[in-house]
Amino acid sequence: MHRLLITVLTLATIMMLAPAVTAAPAHAAAAKPNLRACYDGKCKFTFTRPVSFRVAKRYRLGRVRVARVYNGAFGGHLVQVSGPGLVSTLSEGARGTLNGLSFRVLAITSRGATIRFTG
Repeated sequence: MHRLLITVLTLATIMMLAPAVTAAPAHAAAAKPNLRACYDGKCKFTFTRPVSFRVAKRYRLGRVRVARVYNGAFGGHLVQVSGPGLVSTLSEGARGTLNGLSFRVLAITSRGATIRFTG
């Protein structure tokens, strides 16, 4: 009887811990995007915080900043892409350009957004 009870308690503990163990690798996989790959103006990344990166001189921007912002008039989150003196604020699925640097907002979630730069 005691052996059965110990076995049942052990299995119950393992079943409760299993989701936590399998969730750990997924959380660890959410690493920072490699923004150096965006220098040529062609990349795709997901971000949870505002990010800034350098782009090629041909775009005459120096640095580009990408952030998810809340717009009360719109009633939701948007993605804002900006450079020196230029700002483009877009909803999910929208396309934009800054000095010839083209991009598209692929998805906006409660945690962040995904954007693709196409040069």
